[in-house]
Amino acid sequence: MQLVRGLSGTTRYQREVVKGLGLRRLGATASRPDNPMIRGMVRRVPHLVRIIETTPAQETAVPADGE
Repeated sequence: MQLVRGLSGTTRYQREVVKGLGLRRLGATASRPDNPMIRGMVRRVPHLVRIIETTPAQETAVPADGE
């Protein structure tokens, strides 16, 4: 998922949910498992985050330069 809106003007609860999802700043991305707990958190802040689907191969991919 990706944070697509800033946290200015949001409630404390919404900021804590975003922090719990592992998103710190605008444009930040985080990979989380697809389970009911995470879905419930996203359901609280749908106007702030975007869900980006990834495949298991993308999550464990090694960068092309070998780092």
